[in-house]
Amino acid sequence: GVKYLVDGKELPSFPADLDVLAKVEVEYVTLPGWQTPIVDCKSFDQLPEACQKYVEYIEEWLKVKIEWIGVGPGRESMLRRSV
Repeated sequence: GVKYLVDGKELPSFPADLDVLAKVEVEYVTLPGWQTPIVDCKSFDQLPEACQKYVEYIEEWLKVKIEWIGVGPGRESMLRRSV
């Protein structure tokens, strides 16, 4: 979820109180997925457009530039993006 609301008011963070948590409405964002494997991608431009948009959404939401993207399980599966 991207927002937690109680009685229409946004909470500053995930509620720790179980009584408050029982009343929470969660706001979600749904983004398009992709079917193309990304394990062989070596640059950001090689990623599917939906994957690129996903990274850009996370950057915007966190207000942080993402420089490293994992496309597989190992260290060799990291691609570096110029920011």
